[in-house]
Amino acid sequence: MVNIVHLLNNHKIESKSAKDNRFLITNRKGGYFCLANENKSRYDGLFFFDEKMYKIIESLHIVGSAKAGKIIHKFYEIKSECDSATETFFMPHNYDSLVYEITQPSNIEIVLDAKKSYDQRQWGRFYTIWQEDDKIIVKFVKKTDSREDSSDGREEYSLFLVLKFEGMFKKVEEWEKRSYEFDKKRNSMPYERYVFSALTLKTEKVVLSFSKNKEKAKKEADYVFRNIESLRKKQKEYYDTLLKLRKNIKNEVMMAYFCTINSLDSLVVDNKGIFAGLPWFFQFWTRDEAISLKALMLCENFSLAKNILFRHLKSVLHDGKLPTKSGSLLRSVDSVGWISKRAEDLIYILKNKKILEKQFTRNEIEEIEERIGHSLDFMIKYHTREHLVLNNEDETWMDSLQRDGFRIEIQAMQLSMYRLMHEITNNRIYRELEDSLKKEVMDKFWNKKYLADGLNDFTIRPNIFIAAYIYPEILTKKEWITCFDNVLKHLWNDWGGVSTIDKNNPLFRPEHTGENNESYHNGDSWFWINNLAAITLYRLDKKRYKKYIDKILEASTKEILWQGAIGHHAELSSSCGLRSEGCLAQAWSAAMYIELINEIFNVAQKFR
Repeated sequence: MVNIVHLLNNHKIESKSAKDNRFLITNRKGGYFCLANENKSRYDGLFFFDEKMYKIIESLHIVGSAKAGKIIHKFYEIKSECDSATETFFMPHNYDSLVYEITQPSNIEIVLDAKKSYDQRQWGRFYTIWQEDDKIIVKFVKKTDSREDSSDGREEYSLFLVLKFEGMFKKVEEWEKRSYEFDKKRNSMPYERYVFSALTLKTEKVVLSFSKNKEKAKKEADYVFRNIESLRKKQKEYYDTLLKLRKNIKNEVMMAYFCTINSLDSLVVDNKGIFAGLPWFFQFWTRDEAISLKALMLCENFSLAKNILFRHLKSVLHDGKLPTKSGSLLRSVDSVGWISKRAEDLIYILKNKKILEKQFTRNEIEEIEERIGHSLDFMIKYHTREHLVLNNEDETWMDSLQRDGFRIEIQAMQLSMYRLMHEITNNRIYRELEDSLKKEVMDKFWNKKYLADGLNDFTIRPNIFIAAYIYPEILTKKEWITCFDNVLKHLWNDWGGVSTIDKNNPLFRPEHTGENNESYHNGDSWFWINNLAAITLYRLDKKRYKKYIDKILEASTKEILWQGAIGHHAELSSSCGLRSEGCLAQAWSAAMYIELINEIFNVAQKFR
């Protein structure tokens, strides 16, 4: 049992949790530090991002200390209280450094596991430790080894860790086996690994800085050590500005709202893009970024939203689709639809604020029109059959299924793009295309009870919520009520979420199966879909669906505050009970919670 405290200025909430908790902080340039109270993972530790994600530290802790009894989340830093002392963890933004402080001089053990994050090779790992002036230098070299590689002794890369502190140190330099219960539970091999117990320190404060260049790491360690308090103050001021207090939200929801703003912001990398999630989805996934963009707009980060939007618009492929991520050969059929929707959102928000001309030139508006029009032209040419849009398998968000064919949310996205292009260009062709596709969807997907998940596929899945969110004009209000009344009977989890498939379907799996993706889209309840469903139900009839909306809000809030990675919104939960499973800090989960709070509590002005 651990006592969790969220503390933002004078606002404080706390609760005891028996869940499998950990905390996760980032430096906003891709690096992160994740520490579990128990049930550890090979993704816990200190990681830095330099084109690729590198793990450096397996663990650092007070020798002989018990697990934490209290964890205090202060947004700009984390405090962990154990029986002997209080530890403080702080990652200054835009530095490849971790500041670790203790309330009294203590013996600290530092265990290393330097590697590329996904690299599970055991051999060819070499550490050298020495002292230079007032710093300890650790050099790691990775070489190939014939026991695992096609060559032997070839150096692949080297990394440096510099420790700046005041006190004493002692080399240990011993290999030891670690077990990863968290990974075993989620069927993610390997469950064991040898790591390197490098040294112990006797100190109350240490800065750990990383680089591929020794002198750069030394210089940064010196700077951060000299300026800890000013960097801390600057970071606190950053969060004071980011997390503006709103009094019209009850306390727990308000704190969870601030946590998700912080979580989404912490996944921003060098103000260029948003990682899909940590600790293992450290890439700019096209769909995930697109879905998350409106939350950035609601937080008034228009510049980043616009930059991401144009990055993806410029990446539209010759067949009208987008790659799943930069450099990937896999296609995403729905990403262009999401990007189009977010372009529409951004234009309307900026118009409403009367700042559209400050954010966009006329040429940029024309470029949006051109790129979306380009995508539509090729989607019609290569992927449209009798007005309906065809997708291949693995191209929708349910990419663990062979879900090729004509899918409901893809039709909704095409309809939304037609509508937007008609509004921008006033070209009646787009209105005619919209009307024709809408008629086909009504004729072939609507059985007077609910919308099909795909052409000739009436399996009940939550993708109809995406369709309603993107293009509510598919059905009338009365028809949507009939639709949702019928499907909720089959998808609803009483704890406050929806399953990814009809719970009476033989494919349904009530328990999350981890990296064995059997349950992924056949039972697991995804938080981004839950929050989106609540938004859709609220817009449709907030009184009729109040119990569903309230339960989703309650479940998401509870998961953010008291479960999983504290203050972050996980990827998904088993259908059988509310849990933090999948990736621990997922961008689109946090983003959709931000949207949900804005929808219900009108935190920011509603635009469309």
